[in-house]
Amino acid sequence: MKINKKFLSVGFTLIMVLALVAACGQAAETPAAELPSSESPAEAITITMSGSTTVQPLAEKLSEAYMTDHTNVRIDVQGGGSSVGVKAAGQQTADIGMASREVKDSEFTEFPGINVFAVARDGIAIVANPDVSVDNLTIEQIKSIFGGTITNWNEVGGDDADIVVASREEGSGTRATFEEMVLGEDVLMTEYAILQPSNGSIRTTVSTTPYSIAYLSFGYLDETVKTISVEGVAPTEANASNGSYPVVRPLNMITFGEPTGGLKAFIDFMLSEAGQAIVVEEGYLSVLEPVVEPLSGEVILAGSTTVQPLAELFAQEFMTANPEVVVTVQGGGSSVGVKAAADGSAHIGMASREIKDSEMTENPDLQVFVIARDGIAIVASPEVAVESLTIDQIKGIFGGTITNWSEVGGEDQDIIVVSREEGSGTRAAFEEMVLGKDVLMTETAILQPSNGSVRTTVSTTPYAIGYLSFGYLDESVNSIAVENVLPTEENASNGSYPIVRPLNMLTKGAPEGVVKAFLDYILSPDGQAIVSQEGYIAVK
Repeated sequence: MKINKKFLSVGFTLIMVLALVAACGQAAETPAAELPSSESPAEAITITMSGSTTVQPLAEKLSEAYMTDHTNVRIDVQGGGSSVGVKAAGQQTADIGMASREVKDSEFTEFPGINVFAVARDGIAIVANPDVSVDNLTIEQIKSIFGGTITNWNEVGGDDADIVVASREEGSGTRATFEEMVLGEDVLMTEYAILQPSNGSIRTTVSTTPYSIAYLSFGYLDETVKTISVEGVAPTEANASNGSYPVVRPLNMITFGEPTGGLKAFIDFMLSEAGQAIVVEEGYLSVLEPVVEPLSGEVILAGSTTVQPLAELFAQEFMTANPEVVVTVQGGGSSVGVKAAADGSAHIGMASREIKDSEMTENPDLQVFVIARDGIAIVASPEVAVESLTIDQIKGIFGGTITNWSEVGGEDQDIIVVSREEGSGTRAAFEEMVLGKDVLMTETAILQPSNGSVRTTVSTTPYAIGYLSFGYLDESVNSIAVENVLPTEENASNGSYPIVRPLNMLTKGAPEGVVKAFLDYILSPDGQAIVSQEGYIAVK
């Protein structure tokens, strides 16, 4: 039988076509999950952000990092101000609103569905043109400058030049925070302030305008402007973190409702270690709790017996929180404290008086930290009926020219004077603030080595009088008013009681390591709570 080759060729071709069709059918029935992941691209996502111009550059950095690892995500960031950010989130015209201030109660009322995520914290620095010679301002001086009642730099210790005030515009989160935390409700921004729409334009204005001053987010600080300390505290990240710098605010991201899906993933990234590393790189403060290595080592303190009991309480609490640290506290008097810090025989010296110019000249590396303030009370034995003495009467008694209680309105009884020994910070402060340079302590005074022994001697010696740190006052002695003002913490704080001194701790050079950590604790809210509990006046 003869086979037609043309027919075979057509038939073979038909068989191959049918086989390919069958194969394609099998491929079409293969489940999608079995395909390689590269053939299943993630859904494209767009996230819109708007609001604070302070948060905007940080948001852009965070967005760039996130989009690098998530190529399916597009994030658009726009400014407009914090109020714009809250409104955009509340009205859902943006997925995320940005605000560089606390969200107001009225905004929560207007937009009850919003959720707030603090992704960073930011300090607001007081900045000036580099030609300004002033290095420090008090809160009251700042209020007066921005309120328009201080208008010349010579009013705050600077040159005789008009102050040029620059400020952010209305609606700015930076301005809202500054007004709330610094100006308060009773001071309005001066109408002569140069208004600018962003931190960047504020920086440019201040850096190029002679004798100008403004406020600026930490993240915008650079060498073109001069930073000014507030109440003696420099605007640094460390001071903002430890609570000593007073003007710090949150940087917030705001969503409508609980974020889900890709929006939640982006917010989670901002709050992650990777996102917070970017926050820190940009000059802001992380909202993550820092991972701190356990402290270890030894801290030795020596000096004032007035400061000693307070220091012992600090030491006890600090060692409880840091079991690998040993803190040893010794007395000796304020002069011993200055010497111990200067020669390195103690890590920290304690002094219950001002440090003398001669001591600073002799020991120029000394660093002084005021950890509390203390009033010095005039105290007498319980049977003394005198309720108040004038400064001149006190000088006469302790100088030895008034020797009988009848001379100051009391009974006809000899006055027994009790005093601290030479080298005592309490005595030095009493002599400086009360006796002055022209009156010497009477040579008949009974000298005692500590506040505790003065209290015991006065309480048990009929018709005795002495002086005593506020922290040692109790019912065993009779407190005498000075110029009709009682020795109370309230009167010392408001300035009406005249005999008040600093309680100092001193180091040789800037403290480091465990010594710095101990001093930071003393100046923290927890440490200052102990100061108040013990009857002294907190400095924070």
